[in-house]
Amino acid sequence: AVALGRAGSGNIKAYLPVILSTSSNSSFTQYLSLHAIKEILQFTGQSRTDISPYTRQIWENLLAASQAEDNKAVGAECIGRLTVIEPKTFLPLLQTPLTLTSKSRLLDSVPTVRGTVIQAIRFTLADSDSAYDEMLNPVLVEMLTKMLNDSDLENRRLALGALNSATHNKADIVIPHLSKLVPLVIKESKIKPELVREVQMGPFKHKVDDGLEVRKSDVRRQSAYETLYSLMDSAYSRINSSSLFDRIIDGLEDEHEIKVLCNLMLTKLIGIDPDETARHLDPISERYRTILSFKPKENAVKQEVEKLNEANKGVLKVTLLLQEALAATGSSVSSAQGQAWKGYWDWVGKEFRTQLASAEQELKNQAA
Repeated sequence: AVALGRAGSGNIKAYLPVILSTSSNSSFTQYLSLHAIKEILQFTGQSRTDISPYTRQIWENLLAASQAEDNKAVGAECIGRLTVIEPKTFLPLLQTPLTLTSKSRLLDSVPTVRGTVIQAIRFTLADSDSAYDEMLNPVLVEMLTKMLNDSDLENRRLALGALNSATHNKADIVIPHLSKLVPLVIKESKIKPELVREVQMGPFKHKVDDGLEVRKSDVRRQSAYETLYSLMDSAYSRINSSSLFDRIIDGLEDEHEIKVLCNLMLTKLIGIDPDETARHLDPISERYRTILSFKPKENAVKQEVEKLNEANKGVLKVTLLLQEALAATGSSVSSAQGQAWKGYWDWVGKEFRTQLASAEQELKNQAA
């Protein structure tokens, strides 16, 4: 398929109509055709070859084909590349809820179509030119806002990835408007009771949180907490620090992966905003005490014990870093240190002396 696409790039009139005819078939051939189209669009974007007679048919075929699960990623990338090639024609179709066929509204239709649009926008952000940026500038923030407010949970997760890409690749457009966008990210980091359901598994009842995937870290997915973590580097001054710390402190009571991210965020905040970190030491110490006090069941499997040990080690490392920062910053920060933190620090030194020494040595080895 890649070879066919590259060959077709050299003779658009001969190859592209044939490839488009196969891209309308609902089969594995369709998937291969999309990869061929991707190669053609990539070459066209670099060489400025004229494919205008075919762009409308390419657009319609791509939107239809992208509804199949296997085709979503490559289809969205193709739509993004096509949008960059002809932004005047196709960016409005992504921006405004227009059609699959020209009769049904695009962004008001099925969630998978909106998901394809969100992914397509993300693909355009890293690979575009000045003409595209000029058109994107006045509409990007509005589009991101609509994406993050989508009614579909998976689409909101995709929107987090689009926002993260935008802050890295279109920072001059997005960062001035983060006060409008960050609250939407923070909203996605909260546990939503309506997404928690109870599942019967034999004689046992098990709670399933359908919103967890949007909150937690995954190698294939962008989470709300990852987005906040990323924004701390590029735009911390535009984030409401009180709201951010509230989400971190709540995250320390969430699932294991989220606790890990929150520890990373606290580690970074020690350097970025030590005063605000010091003001939140008491609630942090309460969450850390709860984590360290948890005891696994006698019949806990090996993986559960290992995860618990990893969580405890992470807590002890951040505890050491926080205490070290307090000592290094002097009386102005130390004066904000509450009684709960002092009690927690004494308790950790007494109950976890061996583990604390091991964590301290690991930190020293990492710094060496």
